[in-house]
Amino acid sequence: MINDAQNLEIQAEWDLLNCLFPNESPYPWNPYTMEAEAYLLKQEAPDFLVEAFTDAELAESSQRFIGKINQLWLATSLQTSLLQRFAEQIPHELLHRLVQVTTRITQQVSSQSLSLADQLVYCVQELLPQWSEEDLQVLARPFAYAMRGGELEGIEVGSEGVGSVCWSELSEIEQARTCLVIARYALSEILSAQENA
Repeated sequence: MINDAQNLEIQAEWDLLNCLFPNESPYPWNPYTMEAEAYLLKQEAPDFLVEAFTDAELAESSQRFIGKINQLWLATSLQTSLLQRFAEQIPHELLHRLVQVTTRITQQVSSQSLSLADQLVYCVQELLPQWSEEDLQVLARPFAYAMRGGELEGIEVGSEGVGSVCWSELSEIEQARTCLVIARYALSEILSAQENA
């Protein structure tokens, strides 16, 4: 015999199910019944939301969507490349933030005409908030102007630009230079990826 406590529990469960699935007809398991035909016709009806957009609006939205996917792909491939090359020189969190800032600046640089030195400063400024913009400009000049041909020879891993010393053992100036080297490398990677696309 069911007592009142169990009856209240069962009623609460039914109430919950009714709240979660109100007036929803179940999927017809037998597709040959009349109810199944009506259900399937309703499911195949054109989506009014899609019909609300014009072809131009759909094309524009799809282009934005593809652009976002390309940006995510670029950021992911850039982060992988930087991790392979500079994982021992800089903490992963800083490297991740540098990738985010670098991809953001390359999206904005077409609308703003920033010099390479300004782009480098912008990239590392978030990572090095204790540095003034003028000081970072002074440190960025050799990296920006010495590599106008796109060559990274002067700042290869293991050279004076980026050593194999642990990040915490570097002085503040060496940390700033390391960030600038990595930012310059990241900018050149993005530029070459955009040219190849």
